Amino acid sequence: MTQQAEADANGVHIGRDGYLFLKGGQKGVFSYFTGAKSPRRSSTNVFRTSVEARARFCERTGRRFRMVIFPEKCIALREKIDLPDEFVSLYERSYQPVMAGSEAEKSILYPVEALRAEPRAISRTDTHYAAPGVLGMTEALLADMFPDEIERGMSMLRALLTETPAFFGDLGRKFSDPVGESQLVMKGQAVPITMASNGLKGNDGLMFLVSSPQALSDKTVLVFGDSFFRQLLQTLPVFYQHVVFCRSRYFHYEMVKAVKPDDIFCGLAERYLSHCRADTKRPHFLKAFRF
Repeated sequence: MTQQAEADANGVHIGRDGYLFLKGGQKGVFSYFTGAKSPRRSSTNVFRTSVEARARFCERTGRRFRMVIFPEKCIALREKIDLPDEFVSLYERSYQPVMAGSEAEKSILYPVEALRAEPRAISRTDTHYAAPGVLGMTEALLADMFPDEIERGMSMLRALLTETPAFFGDLGRKFSDPVGESQLVMKGQAVPITMASNGLKGNDGLMFLVSSPQALSDKTVLVFGDSFFRQLLQTLPVFYQHVVFCRSRYFHYEMVKAVKPDDIFCGLAERYLSHCRADTKRPHFLKAFRF
């Protein structure tokens, strides 16, 4: 089987300069970013209702809140796709207009320009960001939350950047002859940390507890997110003494009560905006998953 045939069979698009893109998969990624498909109105309404409720709760309880949309690779690197189709941000096309006029809109972060500003922000062979992209997302998220510490913290993190000659991302591994690349990665930790998890296999319900005694603040952050936010577990402990990460698409009030965080972050990959579920459908995080 040729490389192109393998790519087509695995829902992968081979773009310019060796960049691989997820075009298919369960979400039919390209179809949502070319406008061939659109989320249902019920999904956009659920998103607005959920973000508004989360933001109100955090404001009422004196917590800082951010809802992070991690820009899709095909949007941040549109020039690398080499297709005639017009690609448009799913968030900007379908969700930003619904949030217009809402007080909660200021809680949303969609930092696509932070990725475009760094040529090596996104991996050639992976759906996720490379280390420079993780740093760009971290700075975009925390710059106004830690104005006195952000420069020092980011300098500490950039000092970890190291070139690795053989990185094989999740898209590159879809080929029988895996496609690799040279990539910048972060080697080591900027500050000493200890990390523990509930050991859950799979995705939903996975939980990480990170302790960082030498962090630049004594604050605790609670994160509800997916694998993109999990990438930030190497950067957040520079700024937060305690990081609690819960792999979930929902906002779990029972976890807020248990953790008592100073700040709360929610986030998801942009492609998951294809269908949003209401927080009222969430399971109890501590009861639904084994600990």
